[in-house]
Amino acid sequence: MKLLLKQYLASLNERDELDVVLPDIMSEVGYTVVSRPKRGTRQYGVDVAAIGPHPQTGDKSLFLLSIKSGDLTRDNWTRGNQALRPSLEEIIEVYVPKHVPLRYMDLPVIVALCFGGDMQEDVRPQVEGFIETKTKLGKLEFVEWNGDHIADLIATGLLRENIFPKTMQTSFRKAVAMVDEPTVCVAHFDALLRQLAETQPKNLLDRLRLVRQIYLASWTVFVWCRDAENLEAAYSTSAIATLRMWHLCRAHFGKSKLAKRLAEVVQKMMHLNRVIAALFIERHVLPYCAIDDGLGVSVPSPASVDINLKLFQALGRLAINGLWLIHTKSLTYKGIDQAFQTALDSELRKSLNIICKTIQNNPALYTPLRDDHAIEITVVGLFLMQCKAFDFLRRWIEQITLSSIFSYRANGKYPCVFREYADLAMHPRAAEGYREEATLGSILYPTLGVWLAIFQDAKSFAILADFHAKDMAHSTWQLWIPDTTSEEHLYLNSEVHGSCIAHLGPTNGPDALLEQVRKEIIACEEFNGLSAMRYGLWPIVLTACLTYRLPIPPHFWTMALLPDESTIDTSGNDSD
Repeated sequence: MKLLLKQYLASLNERDELDVVLPDIMSEVGYTVVSRPKRGTRQYGVDVAAIGPHPQTGDKSLFLLSIKSGDLTRDNWTRGNQALRPSLEEIIEVYVPKHVPLRYMDLPVIVALCFGGDMQEDVRPQVEGFIETKTKLGKLEFVEWNGDHIADLIATGLLRENIFPKTMQTSFRKAVAMVDEPTVCVAHFDALLRQLAETQPKNLLDRLRLVRQIYLASWTVFVWCRDAENLEAAYSTSAIATLRMWHLCRAHFGKSKLAKRLAEVVQKMMHLNRVIAALFIERHVLPYCAIDDGLGVSVPSPASVDINLKLFQALGRLAINGLWLIHTKSLTYKGIDQAFQTALDSELRKSLNIICKTIQNNPALYTPLRDDHAIEITVVGLFLMQCKAFDFLRRWIEQITLSSIFSYRANGKYPCVFREYADLAMHPRAAEGYREEATLGSILYPTLGVWLAIFQDAKSFAILADFHAKDMAHSTWQLWIPDTTSEEHLYLNSEVHGSCIAHLGPTNGPDALLEQVRKEIIACEEFNGLSAMRYGLWPIVLTACLTYRLPIPPHFWTMALLPDESTIDTSGNDSD
């Protein structure tokens, strides 16, 4: 396990990775972190400052960490902008005499040389000579925190027996070891988080320790996936970790110091989830989206079922990433950081362009195989509406409607309710009564009907109504809304919850359908009672729906009808 952790540490970058993880590790094992890495401010060589026990005497001491990535070599000891020796000299000559807080002035200072790998032997004499010259026993001392030492810290904190019993350690090890088999990795990681959720921490301190462990475990899986050049497992595990962590913390935010720390870890987990999503798109979607059938060809399988499933999965991930960007922009809309606003606008345009090109160049995205692909279609629709790409969305919804109806009537690979891969691979069968079984209920067709009604596409809506009357009399067209039990189960996927809005047929026309949905939205007060909605973090609800395959609550259509004022006008984008 220690070797695994050391390899993980050696692969971390200095900025935004090792310097983010290390303070949390220190907090986990008993250090009090008093200063964390900051951007835009001069730190005089100190990346992290913390209070902890002296390594020999055990006395309370001030630890000043200068963090570098990878191995310490002769080159990064003295040369370059990120050299370690100049940072140490700044600590000694500037930080210690002038910037140590007054309340810590009387404490012994321990300067820690931190790097994720090892110190190469050819540089060790220089480092030891420097340390020997600068050391003042009891006042200024030095310690070496290499990958071995930091791995020990992680093993002490992350795998502490009273928090991570051996059964949980086994799940964690298996998850990390199987990152190249995403399904297996996610299953073990999910088992770990479920076991953690069952521990029910007794106080905020235990809860804080637990969520930090979830965060560090997610980081570990991410780095190993990145090195394996397969981010599938990292994406799924970070989404699950975000939801589980939200469930653990949602009722404990507040003004106390521990409550604020709890909120900070949740924010870090959400940020990590977004970092992984952006990297997933950059590596696994962007290179193929502009090529005809490029994304479909990139799927390592010739089977049409595999291509269809992977394409809709990727499309949903693109859309939720874009909606997180919109959420971020809405929070900063009234701010003054114009550069950040410009960067967000650029990312939104990029997301819109990727989504539109992906749909245009992959015809499989006009023919959903699973009925619950309505989830991805709705999330994409919400994003396109917020970006004001109305014409593109209208044409896509129309084409999906017509293609799905044609596939059913031609007995092709029409949308079905099955979720098991074996059932999907054999779809459609020729058995008697099979077509009725495969379309016994549907969230796809009423979803398409609502979108067509929103766009007032009377012609396509009439075709859908005719299809419902002639071919789908046996099928219950329905939508899903949360109920009083959803708050307890939504983020864990622990039990069946929510209510069904049934009999959503298009028989009475588009206006009648929209009115029926509107009344259900008004009547369902539980949606706004969800903790993620109360805190304004609506993308968490959408993340839960995508991750656990829950239909999107119709309340989100009100967001589609009222694009946020902070979103950019992309009406001139070539995607239209």
